[in-house]
Amino acid sequence: MVRAAALWELDGVGVHAGGRRILAPLTLALEAGRVYGLIGPNGSGKSTLMKVLARQLAPSEGAVRFAGEALGRWRGRAFARRVAYMPQFTPPTDGMSVRELVALGRYPWHGALGRFGATDAAAAEAAILRTGLERLADRAVDGLSGGERQRAWLAVMLAQLKGGTGARCLLLDEPTSALDIAHQMELLAIVRELAADSEGLTVIVVLHDINLAARTCDHLVALRAGHMVAHGPAREMMAPKTLKSVYDLPMGILPHPVSGHPMGFVL
Repeated sequence: MVRAAALWELDGVGVHAGGRRILAPLTLALEAGRVYGLIGPNGSGKSTLMKVLARQLAPSEGAVRFAGEALGRWRGRAFARRVAYMPQFTPPTDGMSVRELVALGRYPWHGALGRFGATDAAAAEAAILRTGLERLADRAVDGLSGGERQRAWLAVMLAQLKGGTGARCLLLDEPTSALDIAHQMELLAIVRELAADSEGLTVIVVLHDINLAARTCDHLVALRAGHMVAHGPAREMMAPKTLKSVYDLPMGILPHPVSGHPMGFVL
């Protein structure tokens, strides 16, 4: 089997602040076209790693490459056309409609002084349709449910990445943390479908629910206390010994009665 070229390459990447190490030196390669889940307890470094990838935080040591190029060598708009980031806490929308919010995703393509043209409008409408928001397009984002708001932000990201060439990547930091189980499943199903339908689209997502992570992701990267303790295919990671090393809890595994996906539980 021929391995895909690495889209992300991290070589000894570490972060420290205030006299303490937040993320220990980490070396990892992430291939294009896969869904990666970052898992681990609170304070393990998941969001810190995500911010490094999104260029929101400069690493204290080591090097990061995206698509073969050092992260710092990417120009802002060129990088934003290839990588879209949803932070754990999204910014206020100030009364904007869903359509107006999604249109902001086209900024990397037309810039501050550019014109929002027909291509941008088509990209925004396609993103609204792809996330099932067409009936809500003229509604105020502030008036949506939590699940609908998260879909609106996902649409912003899709509009942002629409067009151009080269592998693209979605970075999602705990997109399901404030959602009920129905909206969690809905959002992650869209993410999974996007990865399957879009050639070259890579998704890196922070998830707290290990069973949702195993169900959604191809590959899991487990962090604990700032250290990467394990990584590998999702099914292989769902093993009692591995989960014990991540969560410091005795855990068992059972197959899902319908899908056969491994399910973890605390003993």
